[in-house]
Amino acid sequence: MTDSNNSTAGFSLKDKLRGASGAFPKGTTVVTTLHEGADAGMTVSAFSSLSLDPPLVMLSVGNHSSSLPKLKVGNPVAISVLAQGQAPLAQQFARKGIDRFAGVKTHRTTLDVPVISGAASWFSGTIQSKTPAGDHTIVIVTVEECDSDASVAPLLYQGGEFHCWPEVGWRPSSI
Repeated sequence: MTDSNNSTAGFSLKDKLRGASGAFPKGTTVVTTLHEGADAGMTVSAFSSLSLDPPLVMLSVGNHSSSLPKLKVGNPVAISVLAQGQAPLAQQFARKGIDRFAGVKTHRTTLDVPVISGAASWFSGTIQSKTPAGDHTIVIVTVEECDSDASVAPLLYQGGEFHCWPEVGWRPSSI
């Protein structure tokens, strides 16, 4: 489709790609792991289900992220899909030079990795692989357990801002 009133004329492909990708709403996640005996975590918006058989999910993490080296193949990891009202947690886990877990309520998975309490859903498993892809690294996780709360709507991220799910009853209450 061509638009003769293209408002991005004159912008670089990188700028256009950032704008076009930002138009796509995404969930917001906090990814946690254990690194050298301590909890580590970061905010990630590039998360997706990958496969049901075997159960796999994937993350895309910027190569510049100081947290990327903490995501080691074979290590346990948890992905908490944040709920509406948890935008401050997304911001907290995105900041550098702070205790990202300060004041944060969590519970532990069977792999002993922290999950954010009150999340809309969560996944826990082991990092299967890391694959460089441009300025990011794709991290594949084998899911060993997960859960969700149908009464809690997820926090959305789109256009550089957090948004609430637009309707009540966003999904079936039972699987």
